[in-house]
Amino acid sequence: MDELAKEYVIDFFTKRLIHFKNSPESVGWTRAGQRLRYEEVLKLIEPSCKSLLDFGCGKGDFLGFLKEKKINCQYTGIDINPSLIELANKIYPEADFYVKDIEKESLERDFDYTISIGVFNLSVQGVKTSMQRCLEILFNHTKERVIFTCLNQKTKLKDIFVTYFTTDELDKIAKNITKKYQIFDNLIEGDLFLILEKD
Repeated sequence: MDELAKEYVIDFFTKRLIHFKNSPESVGWTRAGQRLRYEEVLKLIEPSCKSLLDFGCGKGDFLGFLKEKKINCQYTGIDINPSLIELANKIYPEADFYVKDIEKESLERDFDYTISIGVFNLSVQGVKTSMQRCLEILFNHTKERVIFTCLNQKTKLKDIFVTYFTTDELDKIAKNITKKYQIFDNLIEGDLFLILEKD
């Protein structure tokens, strides 16, 4: 994404945060939809006592989910939206939250797991190229597994304001990153899950 597209994304979610306050709707989810995705992601990782990077963390809702489950891990959340990170730091002052654009700023450390849940859903110019670049960077800073979720092109009800991916697109992207990967299109209706594994 170019800078204009990123500014649009930041502005879009800042306005949602003003309107919806501290709720899943402020980051584009329903409460039930967010919970469903978090449950599925948790089945794919074992974060207890591990380090976890939440890429596109928003206001830190996944950390709240982990705390509710009484799962302790070394959590770090990054997002390009300063307003969301400011709220995350207020809600969870004990955690590490940073405003960071990994396409411009390097990650200083590696993590056992990296998750990216619905981060590239908005339909903006260059979003798919940006997604691929970010996945490559994240994979290079992950020791065990990257979990990436996106919207499935095969979904019946489509919205012109969001981005959809095909399994073929994810397959092509994954092959350029690692030989060990899996794509699931049956975990949640309308979603694709990409798992990138380290050897």
